Amino acid sequence: MITTLCYLEKNNKYLMLHRTKKENDINKNKWLGVGGKLEKNETPEQCLLREVKEETGLDLIDYNHRGIVIFNYNQDEPLYMYLYTSKNFIGEIQECSEGDLKWIEKSQIFNLNLWEGDKIFLDLLNKDRSFFYLTLDYENDNLISSKLEFKENDFINFEVFIPENYVKDIVKALSRYDLLKEGNYSDVYALIDVEGHWTTLDGAKPFNGEVGKESVEKEKLMKFRVKKDFTDLAYYIIKKNHPYEVPVINMF
Repeated sequence: MITTLCYLEKNNKYLMLHRTKKENDINKNKWLGVGGKLEKNETPEQCLLREVKEETGLDLIDYNHRGIVIFNYNQDEPLYMYLYTSKNFIGEIQECSEGDLKWIEKSQIFNLNLWEGDKIFLDLLNKDRSFFYLTLDYENDNLISSKLEFKENDFINFEVFIPENYVKDIVKALSRYDLLKEGNYSDVYALIDVEGHWTTLDGAKPFNGEVGKESVEKEKLMKFRVKKDFTDLAYYIIKKNHPYEVPVINMF
């Protein structure tokens, strides 16, 4: 199941919903932001705008996607929650059919009846942490485990077309500087069989092929990632160890 949850912010307060009115509500008597389930053919953004309007009467002008929370409750289907915040909205707050809306000082939020896992992501929101993935495992109301990961934006992806016999040389050269290291693993990369096509022009000094003729060669597409700080080093090492006069090196 996919849902959205949004915390509207004003004057260092969050708009909180005390869930008191809905029958058979897993969140009964808990305090939450506002949101709900995606309807058929709806995107998370469309769901966000609709749910905020329905529950509060407010229209969001803009908003920030802050993370994804995976809520595992007993043996129920996992709930994937798209978490948002917004400081820019218009309209007048209306009565909510699911509970009572109230602006609460951020410093007082943890005094409310919250899910224990909500305290984790509310703390992340308050500290303005980068985009995160948070998994929360519950047995009834008891949080039994949690796992927090942050989105990695500090890598550059490489794609390099290489003759098969030269793959080991390039791997060895990159590994000398730990450029293919991922956590406790080294030499982390993927290889895909490809067929290279090119026509050699006048003035070239080809490793394979003849001037004026089309060439077709079996190659390997090597895919890996490197931390941004070492992008230039990786590019230089590949160029230095690659047999082609002009190797194809894609970075994104």
